[in-house]
Amino acid sequence: MAEEVFDEQMIDEPVQMLDPEDLHRKSHGDFPAFGDLVVMVLIILGSQLVVALVSSLLGVGVPQSQVIESVDLDSYMGVEITRGERFAVIYPLSMALAFGLLLLYVRKRDGKGVVARFSRNGFNPNIILSGLIWLVASQILLEPLLELLPDTGNGGTGRGFWALMTAVLFAPFFEELICRGVILETLRRRWGKRVSVVMSALFFAIIHLQPATAITALVAGLIFGTVYLRTQSLFSTIILHSLNNAIAFALIAFGLDEMSFGELFGGGVRYWGVYAVSAFVCLAIGVESYRKVYRKQ
Repeated sequence: MAEEVFDEQMIDEPVQMLDPEDLHRKSHGDFPAFGDLVVMVLIILGSQLVVALVSSLLGVGVPQSQVIESVDLDSYMGVEITRGERFAVIYPLSMALAFGLLLLYVRKRDGKGVVARFSRNGFNPNIILSGLIWLVASQILLEPLLELLPDTGNGGTGRGFWALMTAVLFAPFFEELICRGVILETLRRRWGKRVSVVMSALFFAIIHLQPATAITALVAGLIFGTVYLRTQSLFSTIILHSLNNAIAFALIAFGLDEMSFGELFGGGVRYWGVYAVSAFVCLAIGVESYRKVYRKQ
């Protein structure tokens, strides 16, 4: 009899569907805490500093091209190519060191968890194309703000083949592996999707250091994080990151990097028309992405 009553109660009791991510987060403990986030930032910045210092001591540091820019164009381009060659060695080494130390720290503190996710959905051309359009539109929207910031003239990654490799291959791979891989997935286990995307974007901004570049990286990081969660694959963000950097490198190669969108579109009504369209595009893609990624089903 007791068994029959129990069965009836189970049938009448409403079933509550739990978000698997929320359930996992509640059972995961207090890692990462604020102190862990500070340590991870210091690991990334410290790795870059250590490799840069060691390279300088060995006489293979990255040369500064601004010193001779106004003296001799041929000498300037030679230094820029050397910058590209040196940076193609120093940058991957510093990021590989940062990745290794981050992974070691996370395993020490947490002991488990996904480092990064890869799936065939990361090659979805529609998602990658919409992400690229979203990125370009966001850069147009940011331009009035960026023009208010000082030009730090950090020299970039240089010129030539190896500079191109750094921009479109090494940087997208390592930065996505660290920011959308280790950082986002570590944060996601405790804090969930929204916080992990925002914080990983902040990490992405911090490692770019310069104010204007950091703001651009922050917005790009929010887009990359959303695309990553939508595809559950680093393939999508690596490809998207690579395409974005390739466009930037092409603008530098053709001498268009100093031209603003306002100058490119002729200013006036035409520019503000493009600006309005960009705002609509960002809003439309953002709302659709939020619906598919962040809203609980």
